[in-house]
Amino acid sequence: MTTPLFLLRAAQIGVPVGDLDLLTIGMVMDMFTESQNDSYKYPDMATQRDFDRF
Repeated sequence: MTTPLFLLRAAQIGVPVGDLDLLTIGMVMDMFTESQNDSYKYPDMATQRDFDRF
């Protein structure tokens, strides 16, 4: 992870530069990862009927 890449990721998720001293690198990377997951279509959750059949 380079400094420019870290700053790019922070900017992509909307973290102001002034707030970076309050966050760790890991927190910023976790927020970036979660933001990328927002568009993922998760499969349907199991219902009680599915558990009963199992």
